[in-house]
Amino acid sequence: MSLTLTAALVSIALFDSLNPALFLAQFYLIATPKPVPRLVSYIAGVLLVNFVAGLLLLGGAQALIANFFQNLGGGVLYGAQLALGLTLLVFGLQFKTEAGAGPQVKAPRSLHPGHTFLLGMVVMLNEITTALPYFIAVERISRAQLSVSDNLLALVLYNLVFALPLLGFLSLFMVYRQRFAARLERVSRAVRVWTPRVVKYGSVAFGAVLAMNAAVYLIVGRTLF
Repeated sequence: MSLTLTAALVSIALFDSLNPALFLAQFYLIATPKPVPRLVSYIAGVLLVNFVAGLLLLGGAQALIANFFQNLGGGVLYGAQLALGLTLLVFGLQFKTEAGAGPQVKAPRSLHPGHTFLLGMVVMLNEITTALPYFIAVERISRAQLSVSDNLLALVLYNLVFALPLLGFLSLFMVYRQRFAARLERVSRAVRVWTPRVVKYGSVAFGAVLAMNAAVYLIVGRTLF
């Protein structure tokens, strides 16, 4: 796996990890009695769905994507990249960041770790349908035409980076349990306020970079990177 692909997967995964719904469900569980087993099982459920979805996408689409891009001319490929970049740019510009506009989390019926594992799976299944960054990452992995072991390594790397914010909050809670619990509402409010802003401006920046890279290729026949 090349350094360029690794850097691309890490950056995409970091952007993909800024999902308010995942954080809000985690903060709900932090506020419950003895939450660590629930938090661990919740994160495991999220990662299981994300990893299996990546396997299914990569396994089912690898040959198709490889043949598709081999048969495409550079103009069509970078025309599609330009369209994707402009779509992300428009999405970011129109994305609302007002308080209260974010997702709401329903309390699970049971707080048993097995049920919070299912909660993580359900939350991730709900989010995977709109996980455009993950689709881009799978496309990058597929185009690299890696071995089976490297494909698995790439998906593991992506999901580890994707889980860093969730694992980070879990680690903070375990180390600073009392202080973190006391500031939970403030942390939750900050996530509600800042995550939509990161998504908005991240989409604008990512879309602008994609669109600029494609536009330069279409005009002068070479890419910026």
